[in-house]
Amino acid sequence: MYRSFRARNFRCFTDLQIANLARINLIGGMNNVGKTALLEALFIHSGAQDPNVALEVDVFRGMNGGEESGSVRTRTPWTSLFRGFTTGTPVELTGEYITGKTRTLRLRPVDDPAELAKPAQMLPGEFARPAGSGPPPAVLAGDLEDDSRGLGTSYLGVTRFGTGLWAVSLRLPEQPPTIFFVARKRPASSHDAERYGRMEVIGKQDMVRDALRVIEPRLQRLAVVVQAGMPVIHGDLGVGTMVALPLMGEGMTRLFSLVVGIGNAPDGVVLVDEVENGLHHSVLPKVWQAIAEAARQFEVQVFATTHSLECIEAAHRAFDEDLGFECDFRLHRLERVNGDIVAKTYDRDALRAALEMGLEVR
Repeated sequence: MYRSFRARNFRCFTDLQIANLARINLIGGMNNVGKTALLEALFIHSGAQDPNVALEVDVFRGMNGGEESGSVRTRTPWTSLFRGFTTGTPVELTGEYITGKTRTLRLRPVDDPAELAKPAQMLPGEFARPAGSGPPPAVLAGDLEDDSRGLGTSYLGVTRFGTGLWAVSLRLPEQPPTIFFVARKRPASSHDAERYGRMEVIGKQDMVRDALRVIEPRLQRLAVVVQAGMPVIHGDLGVGTMVALPLMGEGMTRLFSLVVGIGNAPDGVVLVDEVENGLHHSVLPKVWQAIAEAARQFEVQVFATTHSLECIEAAHRAFDEDLGFECDFRLHRLERVNGDIVAKTYDRDALRAALEMGLEVR
């Protein structure tokens, strides 16, 4: 788990530092203050052994990741990762873990692809330039310094030739999984069904059912039903036939996705953009408790963003109760101070006082 995180020269951040991270972290703040960007920085950092993650974040936002026209490169797929779209200063993402170890990833453009010859040799053929004419390759390198695994400094690269993308990476040890729930995109039903299947394999299907009973108390069991070649989750509501989960409403599918996502990221990180989407405010306290229980069982750290005061108040009520287990919760509000973005962190007592005083915490 992260204990602290720092993002320098990434997106809208000059130097954002967040300390005192908890098991459950809720990110608040006004529009265009970097809530989603923080999740993206965590996503790239936690998946630093895979260079493709640096390209995926723009796709999550509905962008195609850059354009090229003729022999002139108008924009590389990673320019938007750098503050002010200026690539002269590297992006630097640093995480400190509860073990006391740190990991730093520095992203920088490379003019000479030969600089990445070493990792290219480790993966023969993947870095060979395709035949034919075209613009020189644009290359993004990642200098990875990881003292938690004793890897020293390594190199990761992503390169673009013409209209194609090739990834080059060192064969680094597997990292704990990271799952990102994007605000504008619902997980495919096949992904949810596959994740639920893994929960059944380890005997955790009842935990999923119990979580969904927060919204639908009649739910007796869940099952995967294949319709037209597509697996779809169905539920038994005691009405004489199984009902497809999407027919039970957006809240049911949202909570199901979150719980099985957490269950499929053991010892890892789950990132949720606009966590309250599809959920009625009246069930939010129980939803938070279901998220906390899943995170506890699978040793997962959760980062979620919100625009909603109701969501923040619900989280406060949920974690202010005796859950029967220890679960740390923090609210981190991003705000602009003198042109820079900073984080203000609220623990339970500070959040309770802020809410009682009517202070702005969204």
